[in-house]
Amino acid sequence: MIPSRMVRPLPNGGNWTGQLLARRQIVPGVMIGFRATGARPTGLYPHRTEDTPIDPDTIKLFNQPPWQWFGTDAPPTAATLADAFGGHLQKARKGAYVQDGTRVGSLAAVKISYGSLVFYEDDYNGEKSLRAYLEDPVDRYSLPVVAKSLRETYRRKGLGSVNQLLPNQGYLHVRVGLARASVGQPERCTVMINGVYW
Repeated sequence: MIPSRMVRPLPNGGNWTGQLLARRQIVPGVMIGFRATGARPTGLYPHRTEDTPIDPDTIKLFNQPPWQWFGTDAPPTAATLADAFGGHLQKARKGAYVQDGTRVGSLAAVKISYGSLVFYEDDYNGEKSLRAYLEDPVDRYSLPVVAKSLRETYRRKGLGSVNQLLPNQGYLHVRVGLARASVGQPERCTVMINGVYW
């Protein structure tokens, strides 16, 4: 059964370590099961909504058929990026964000048509990175891409290879998340692309 909301599992209430990932054989695309510790998350909103302390000794890998990203039992999606974050989304000169401390989920997904997502290479102060234009029925956004598999393809094979991964028909299930506010972006939780599925 698909959970009704996304969570951010935090082993022992903290970040995943390389050692734990290796020991449990966790790589992008695997499905895991785990038991929440029941401890209340202590962070700030919006991330507090999904932060879920878990017992790392209960992590198990599952062999599952490929996800069905659309249909009756599919994970929930929003029609627009603004809807995905409860109407709290604000546009910036480049990108979009939610104000730190806002009581809204920090993980969501948007369903868009295949041609509404285009990857491009950004050059900021001589540092190149992967970004994407996401267009929903209401607006168009330039968002950073943090999905590990997409970034690795970009680093190894270049921008063209990333765009060639996308289908040329149907819909895309775009996972989006909010970065934590930082010194460079105080009080702003920037929207990032965490994954793209079809």
